Amino acid sequence: MSAMPPRVHAALFDLDGTLVDSFATIAEATVEAFRRHGHRVTPAEIIPLIGPPMDMVARKVTSASPDEAQAMYTTYQDLYYTEYIQRTPAHPGAHDLIEAMGAAGIALGVVTNKNEYGGRLMVTVQGWDGRFGSVVGRDTANHPKPHPEAALFALRALDTLPGQAALVGDTEYDMNCGRDAGLAYVIGITGARTAAHLHAEGATHVVDSLAEVGTILLGGNA
Repeated sequence: MSAMPPRVHAALFDLDGTLVDSFATIAEATVEAFRRHGHRVTPAEIIPLIGPPMDMVARKVTSASPDEAQAMYTTYQDLYYTEYIQRTPAHPGAHDLIEAMGAAGIALGVVTNKNEYGGRLMVTVQGWDGRFGSVVGRDTANHPKPHPEAALFALRALDTLPGQAALVGDTEYDMNCGRDAGLAYVIGITGARTAAHLHAEGATHVVDSLAEVGTILLGGNA
């Protein structure tokens, strides 16, 4: 007889590629920001690299020095937060999942590699104000994803132990963070990465949609 899955008291979500379909707008803002600093890139080059902070992406795809990469990141932020983020759609099923988990009494948090301002702005853009008890950005905790402290910081704010929590994301940054924080569920959503890659990086479960996330996490909370 198999053991019952642990009850989930809190669920942490990545934003980009997980709850929101933001890759196109992020890529467009990045291309324009890099162009303003004299570097020509295409959205197709940027989209597979989305996940780490944008200054790291800048150094990976251009010859930028650390200082210039930081300047490129600042330009990107200015563009993205004023012109692009407002037209970012939620992924199918995101609103329904957030509603269902809230109704089940599960505390919700965001753990993103946007800065905290950007994470909170995205929550507002999607109409999710008041739904997330913690929003952790790259500048909130002592270390951003993939470091486990990003998830642990959020769980402390939600007064939840790792063994009672889940993290849902779409890249190795999310999987590594959840795995190393000791979360009961580390759920990878395919799209940006393959199922095999997500499993190898620490996923306990891999799914293709947010509806499947609900099936896993709400099953033990019925």
